[in-house]
Amino acid sequence: MEHDRDAVAGAGLPLVSPEKGHPPGPATLVAPTRRKWTGTLPDKFVAALVELVSTDALRETVEALASFHTRHTFSPLVEQAAEEIANRFKAAGYGDVTLRTWSNAGHSADNVICTKPGTDAGSPVIILCGHYDSRMENLNDATARAPGADDNASGVAAILEIARLLEPVALTSTVRFVAFSGEEQGLWGATAYAAELHAAGAQVFRVVNLDMVGRPPADGSVTVERDIGNAVAGNDAASLAFGAVMAQAAADYTTLPVKLGPIYSSDYMPFEAHGDVTIGAYEGEGNPHYHRTTDAPATLDYGYLADVTRITLATLLAETLGAVDEASSAVDLYIRDDPTDTGAQPSGVPFWTSPDIWVRNNDISTGDDPELGHEAPVNDRPNHLYVRVHNRGTAPAAAGVAEVRTYRCDPGTGMTWPTHFQPLGTSVITAPIPAGGSVRVGPFVWTPRIVDHECLLAIVSAAGDHAIPDIYPGELDHGLLARFDNNVAQRNMAPSSDA
Repeated sequence: MEHDRDAVAGAGLPLVSPEKGHPPGPATLVAPTRRKWTGTLPDKFVAALVELVSTDALRETVEALASFHTRHTFSPLVEQAAEEIANRFKAAGYGDVTLRTWSNAGHSADNVICTKPGTDAGSPVIILCGHYDSRMENLNDATARAPGADDNASGVAAILEIARLLEPVALTSTVRFVAFSGEEQGLWGATAYAAELHAAGAQVFRVVNLDMVGRPPADGSVTVERDIGNAVAGNDAASLAFGAVMAQAAADYTTLPVKLGPIYSSDYMPFEAHGDVTIGAYEGEGNPHYHRTTDAPATLDYGYLADVTRITLATLLAETLGAVDEASSAVDLYIRDDPTDTGAQPSGVPFWTSPDIWVRNNDISTGDDPELGHEAPVNDRPNHLYVRVHNRGTAPAAAGVAEVRTYRCDPGTGMTWPTHFQPLGTSVITAPIPAGGSVRVGPFVWTPRIVDHECLLAIVSAAGDHAIPDIYPGELDHGLLARFDNNVAQRNMAPSSDA
């Protein structure tokens, strides 16, 4: 891990504490229309990924950061907190994690910067940031207990969770996850970093700030903050448009009421002053524990924090996901999750009874008819697996453009995709699949050797109709994969012993 102690010298900023708990004006309640997601890429991928946000992981991070007696910028404990955050980025799989030291008015501390490179050369940088320092009512008291759970372990926890989920995802733009210190003293860390980036000529395209996102107001809303009439007028329109993306994400992926308000008194302000496009998510005023020793982990609503994390994750994906847009494809292949499934996504429960995955004990080459239906697989002998693929699109899928991949899993070892699944085989579909029609694919031959039951998974992919695993190499709950992707189906079955 790089630790640059000579990075940035401050400009002697005064000690002016931002008052995030008191907005300059009321936020306005809006009601974005929930957009019907198409069930094609990238919609189904984003819908599945936001479901992976872990409430438990968010709680654990907040508790870990709040366990520091204080994270006051002038306390020696702030360096330990920075190391803790940096180590969490590294544990998520990132190698480019840097502690960048700034100095100001005789004080110094670290900004924690984790970089995820984009796939497009020269792509603009997107910054997802929040401050990790804390304080209590007396700004100059660097020794008092200041857990700072909501302000702002909540924002840092969301950033770390988003970084964890995005680590295996190919993004077009470079994303920097940044945890700032010195925010409570007057945005010192953010001011130094913004100046450093622009002095180097870096093009900062978007800045998303999370500051106090763990304790909902009485109406349960989230405030999407936009740049309206600050230092640079030319970036306002782009900020309003970017804020609309976040507001839409709130409507699409959560049930939180959405308010629109201005950016103010947090770490996006120095970037706005350089002309960057900035937005933020904020819980709104009303936290009685603001800058008090009682701002403890137990006062947070972790379901609310998870929803704000989902909104932010979906916003970043809307800006950076490089997956092909399949919305215009006239082919829509699916494998049923249950006998009533019509290919709509997400499907319901049970999703592990697909009638389109079935087994015959004997091979079709010996005269067996696969259309006679499912037979219980038999242990320690070859069995013959078939898959039926449907096309609910408006155009036929041409011969040779689609393939089916099959897998098995022992539920006793866990059921995480792809870690616990073993491939059985791949077959190119050599016949066309008419619109509204279906084809049988197989057989796939496998020999079960299990005394309980097998979980069988089938995935169909075609040009213009890919499955989530085609673009995402990371781990997913198998049930989430089957429910959110109609290209994927599951059937559990219990092998018998050969008489």
